[in-house]
Amino acid sequence: MGQFSSFLKGTMILTLAGLLTRTLGFFYKIFLAHALGAEGMGLYQLIFPVFSVCHALSCSGVETAISRFTACSEEERSSDYLCAGLALTLTASCAVSLVLWTKAGLIALRLMQESRCESLIHVLALALPFSAVHCCFAGFFLGKKKAGLPAAAQLIEQIIRIGTVWLLCAIAAQNGVEITPVLAVAGLFAGEIGSSLFMLTAASGIHFRLARLGNYLSGCRALLNMALPLTGTRLSLTLLQSAEAVLIPLCLRQSGLSSAEALSLYGILTGMALPLLMFPSALTASLSAMLLPTVSEEQARGNRGKISLTIEYTISFGLTIGFLCMGVFLVFGESIGTLIFGEQLAGKFLRTLAWICPVLYLTGNLNSILHGLGRTPVTFFNQLTAILLRILCVLLLVPLRGIEAVLWGLLLGQTVLCVLGIRAVAPHISPSVGLETYILRPLAALLLSIGGVYILKRPLSLLFAGMELLQLLAGVCVMAVSYLILLFLFGGWKLLRRLRAVA
Repeated sequence: MGQFSSFLKGTMILTLAGLLTRTLGFFYKIFLAHALGAEGMGLYQLIFPVFSVCHALSCSGVETAISRFTACSEEERSSDYLCAGLALTLTASCAVSLVLWTKAGLIALRLMQESRCESLIHVLALALPFSAVHCCFAGFFLGKKKAGLPAAAQLIEQIIRIGTVWLLCAIAAQNGVEITPVLAVAGLFAGEIGSSLFMLTAASGIHFRLARLGNYLSGCRALLNMALPLTGTRLSLTLLQSAEAVLIPLCLRQSGLSSAEALSLYGILTGMALPLLMFPSALTASLSAMLLPTVSEEQARGNRGKISLTIEYTISFGLTIGFLCMGVFLVFGESIGTLIFGEQLAGKFLRTLAWICPVLYLTGNLNSILHGLGRTPVTFFNQLTAILLRILCVLLLVPLRGIEAVLWGLLLGQTVLCVLGIRAVAPHISPSVGLETYILRPLAALLLSIGGVYILKRPLSLLFAGMELLQLLAGVCVMAVSYLILLFLFGGWKLLRRLRAVA
């Protein structure tokens, strides 16, 4: 019982922290969409593939390596790995920043096909060293099992970013200056400075010993042995994702759109529709974070039965949330996009992509399970296959069918990724429940709850006449509550009771 209680407590803390961060980011996206417009959002979103590649090159693998070696090392040696990691990442990030700063015009014009991104890349170059410091200390504190400090740093970064951009936009509006995406990137820069300073302050009480140069060199070698393969894997995936992000606006132009129209569509999709679609994944990510250590622990013990139950319930939870969100976006997608962002097209994208929800939220759980089982190469192959399929859709179909082909590619890639993930975890499952528990019962509950919403649509419109947002919230709440009640009546309580055995 105590183990189950701690499991629930940890899940709730992670869920609340994730939801808070995502909620702030969600409202920030709304603010940016209104401040920058669709084309400005498109320009802003274009720099994130560059940032992802630079981040993967300079610090992503080292962060994981610091976390592992800090956790495994003796107390007096743990800070050696942090110092070694800082030396490696600061050297790499400063070198990457220098390249970004000096070649910003070339990168913007040749790689991104958008010269207006040059000033954005200049500001981005300044943020990289601070991001490297943040990552090193985050890995160190995670290795020390002080997860609250990295979580707090992430929240502080988000708050500073939003506050800085809001202040800069207010000053620009007051002085009659045009609000451009440069202000948003300046907020990212300020957020990275704030989070790195917070980490340095939090580390002020740590005793850093003066070790011999040989110890630091040994730490660097150990970190590099683990970090380089991780960096290579993440970099290859990030490069492909970046290529996809750059190709979408280019292929949209080939379909007959102007540069401004292509950027506007790209901004609506990546800056408005997709963040809304990803918002509920905070729930599934939190459950994965709590369940998956059990997978690794029970694998070491050879307890296949508990591994099987853990995987089953992780999949069941992902599908349950996925079917509910699919129904919400199918029924209310257009209203959500129009009311929140003032863009009817964002609502249409949401409605089209609603079908992706069950596989989208399940995929994250499956990848985490495979990592817990030590099958990281499998997740790399699966993600590589999905990204290549999406890029093929962009290259072959977008010039002919426009933005619709981008949506088809997302649906196809995510579905294939989910199927490959299920196939990979299947040997570790001895099913205790049937297909009806995973799919048929949630679908039946969803269809009945959608029917209930349509029956109550007229009374709700009369009750909240002239208050469209309240009417939308009431409809979503009616669907969610009725769906969960019906699922519980269909036997969900039995699953909850057996979940205690897993936790």
